Amino acid sequence: MTALRMPVSTAARKGISAVAADAAQQRIVLTRMGHDVAVIDSAERLDETVRVLRDTSREVLGAYANLAEARGGQNSLADVCARLGLNETVVRERAVRLQAAQAAQIPTAR
Repeated sequence: MTALRMPVSTAARKGISAVAADAAQQRIVLTRMGHDVAVIDSAERLDETVRVLRDTSREVLGAYANLAEARGGQNSLADVCARLGLNETVVRERAVRLQAAQAAQIPTAR
């Protein structure tokens, strides 16, 4: 999809309602003196973009995990985080939050 490039001054003249209506049809890149300064997009397209990025990141991480497994050997989370420049504590805390969120969404059998 090609974004509509629009100077900020034009967007200001049109008003937020008109610009929002335009953004429902296609992404708008606001410019100032020829430089991109902001993007206006529909909520649906943004949600879809986030979903695609999440799915893609899971696939990439899965592929790298499979590659690492195929190469043999085991790596600790600390080693992996160090190599990727991640904070191990933050990764562990996020994993706990994600597991809790998933558990809250899955109905339990009585």
